[in-house]
Amino acid sequence: MILYSIVPAEIVFDNNTNNIGNRFVEIDYMGQKVEAVSLSNSQFVISRVLSTSPQVYLNPKLQPGTIIRSS
Repeated sequence: MILYSIVPAEIVFDNNTNNIGNRFVEIDYMGQKVEAVSLSNSQFVISRVLSTSPQVYLNPKLQPGTIIRSS
């Protein structure tokens, strides 16, 4: 079976449904809304950009995997 989804495989195939909402948070970074995973209280790893503008996706500071600080 082939599954095409924008949802990461860890969430699709995870049997523990209690922590699904706790993994990702939406934050505003550099004026753009991004979905990120919390590493600590102020550090996050960008998992995806939530924008309709193609120019935002070309910004290297907003690429998935980038570690950011949020105040």
